[in-house]
Amino acid sequence: MAKKYDLDAEEARAWRLAKLFDLRSFIGVLFIIFGVLVIIPGLAPTQADLDKAAGINIALWEGALMLALGVIFVAWVLLSPPPPVTKAEMEAHRQALEEMGTSGGLHH
Repeated sequence: MAKKYDLDAEEARAWRLAKLFDLRSFIGVLFIIFGVLVIIPGLAPTQADLDKAAGINIALWEGALMLALGVIFVAWVLLSPPPPVTKAEMEAHRQALEEMGTSGGLHH
C-alpha cells in the first residue's frame, strides 16, 4: 500500500512526474505494447510457423510472457512508487548545483 504524504500542489506534481518517468514505467509499458504486438500473429498461426517451432505456438507464448512481465513492472511501480521529493530537498539540490558551478565543478 502506498504511503500517505502531506505534499503541497508543487510537490505532488513533482511526485506524479517522478512516478511517470520512473524507468520501471517505461520498461513495463514497452513490454506490454510489444507483448500485444507479438500475441496478435500468435492468435492465428500458420502451419508453416508451427512446423518450424516443433508444433509450439512461440509467438503466443512469447507474447504472453512479455505481457506478463510488463504487467509486473507496472504493478511494481504502482505498489512501490519512488519517494516524493519535498521542497526542502529541491532547494538543497539547487544549492548544491549552484555551489558546484561556482567552485569550478565540471565547467571547461
